[in-house]
Amino acid sequence: MKLKKKSVILLTAAGILGASAVAGAAGLTQKVSGLLRADIHVSVNGAAYGSIEPVYIDGKAYVPLRDTAGALGYELTWNQQAKQFDLTPKKEEQAPVDAYIVSTGVVTDAQTANGLTSLNVMGKGAAGTFNWIIAKVDKDTVIVDESGAVKTAADLKAGSRISVEYGPIVALSFPAQSHAAKVTVLGERSIKEDKVGAVNKTDSGWQVQLGSGTGDAAVSNLVLNVSDDTLIVTSMGEPVKVQDIKVGDKVQAYYGPATTRSIPPQSAADTIVVLPADAQ
Repeated sequence: MKLKKKSVILLTAAGILGASAVAGAAGLTQKVSGLLRADIHVSVNGAAYGSIEPVYIDGKAYVPLRDTAGALGYELTWNQQAKQFDLTPKKEEQAPVDAYIVSTGVVTDAQTANGLTSLNVMGKGAAGTFNWIIAKVDKDTVIVDESGAVKTAADLKAGSRISVEYGPIVALSFPAQSHAAKVTVLGERSIKEDKVGAVNKTDSGWQVQLGSGTGDAAVSNLVLNVSDDTLIVTSMGEPVKVQDIKVGDKVQAYYGPATTRSIPPQSAADTIVVLPADAQ
């Protein structure tokens, strides 16, 4: 039950039943007579709460402390040393782990304002299908690396490869937006934005070359090795086949973590975003 700042107990009467009760005063215990009002119905914030039946003693209504505390969102404990009852607010229940949606991908943009970090994450969901989410990271978001070491929102930036657990509520926007319950940092990817100089099919798969330098200028080129795990989409999230990438297309590539020292250098392509025509 979510604790309200103000809770109201409403009593409604229809008749009177007799009863006896025990009341304490000034450290003494004495037997008193009261009226058990089983006909009185108790509601908490407008919702019926049938387990509470008040007893009237000397014109005052008394209700069971434990049941009433629970109805108002408190935990009741007995402090033997102090001879007193302690009331503490109940902790709000966390959504079960299986209620969250999990996506793994790279952060293509990270913006922080007013204590809230918005991560633009392009990746794949649990079923291996493309998933694009704006994950909202705040003070309640758990941020760790693969070893469990605590990280902060400042560690999340474009190129970070992460696994994000979000939901269960997701805004129906494009791309979808949701609060990030947990972010696990899986590593960092390098970023290169350039025009495609070549697309080649090899015995081991496809290669996409960024840059078209020759001779000494070839060192500025980068050869991306594309695998089945490589995500290739447009900037609007539309899937693209590697063979449909054309020479001259401008792309934003996320690659690594390792890069060879060859000329041109080679690296594994994590994510390739084909930019729109007006960015070519």
